[in-house]
Amino acid sequence: MALPTPQFGPNTVTEPTVPMVLLDAGTGAASLAVPGGDFVLKADYLRQGPDLLLQGDGQSVLVRGYFTHEAPPDLTTTDGAGIISGDLASTLAGPATAGQFAQAAPTSGGASIGQVENVAGRAFITHADGTRIQAESGTKILQGDLVETEDGASIGIVFADDTTFALGEEGRMVIDELVFDPGSDDGNAAFNVVQGVFSFVSGEIAKSGPDAMVVKTPVVTIGIRGTTVAGRAASEGTANTITLLPDPGGLVGEISVSNAVGTQVLNQPLQTTQVTSAFVPPAPPITLPAAAGLPQLVATDRADYVSRACQLAAVPGALAALRRQVLQNHNSAPLFDTALFTRNLEAALLDLWTRAVDNRPSLQGDAETDV
Repeated sequence: MALPTPQFGPNTVTEPTVPMVLLDAGTGAASLAVPGGDFVLKADYLRQGPDLLLQGDGQSVLVRGYFTHEAPPDLTTTDGAGIISGDLASTLAGPATAGQFAQAAPTSGGASIGQVENVAGRAFITHADGTRIQAESGTKILQGDLVETEDGASIGIVFADDTTFALGEEGRMVIDELVFDPGSDDGNAAFNVVQGVFSFVSGEIAKSGPDAMVVKTPVVTIGIRGTTVAGRAASEGTANTITLLPDPGGLVGEISVSNAVGTQVLNQPLQTTQVTSAFVPPAPPITLPAAAGLPQLVATDRADYVSRACQLAAVPGALAALRRQVLQNHNSAPLFDTALFTRNLEAALLDLWTRAVDNRPSLQGDAETDV
């Protein structure tokens, strides 16, 4: 539903120094494809009255009338593979009246839900009121914060339920929600990783229910059931990788990796799935050591892991032999077979397109694909 077009927010309009592409949000479309490949994932989001301005890397896109909608349209990469939801775009753009940049501790209201544990390089926290501060150890994290890291930087955050979250260089993440009751250990947590390498060890919230903690990227949603995860929210056409890791205590939880057309469940240590589009099912999980042709490195539990590690350390020449085996397997093991992965991806895309054109069920048989 379109709303009246009042003038709100800062009156100063940023004049781009490069040709501007204009998009119209007044068409009523549920989503808008932003030109420039994965530009929509990396751009700076700026409010210009009722319009949304995307800038960065020598590009500029103005979406007219974007904020005149009660529910702004989603923004997608050029090929539609990655999606920035309307709510997320509004968060990235900040409030109508932004706060001022500050180097000192923030004065924003709201209860702290965590704090920065460590930071390397330059990382920044933007609060929901628009106040932007440079992160340092001990910086408080608030509901709705935007976390960003520059080239070569990283940041580690500990939340109220003992969830720890790390974000690598050139990363961008929004803390959509974190509500935790320490008395009952119940709560909800939702994180939105727009781009960058990330890892986390879930805390008490993930133990309280299968849907209590979720992590979203532009192509998948990860449902957490008490575990450790590493992943990469990658650019358009590049594989987004999600790997299940053993917890520090050796236990292995479970995660579901899903999008509009499929779900994969990972419940074995070092299982990995890849996703290239919000409209292509997550790939069947592989176990990295086995896929590299090294089944002798697959441990069944913590004790087995320690035993195998000790053997490698104690036996002279064991590591050198392992290196030689990796080199020998490089041209034959599935993990290194880029051509096979490409062929399988092309076949999956062709099958998805054919089923959509024929109005047949998707690969899972329980979802329809609209084109």
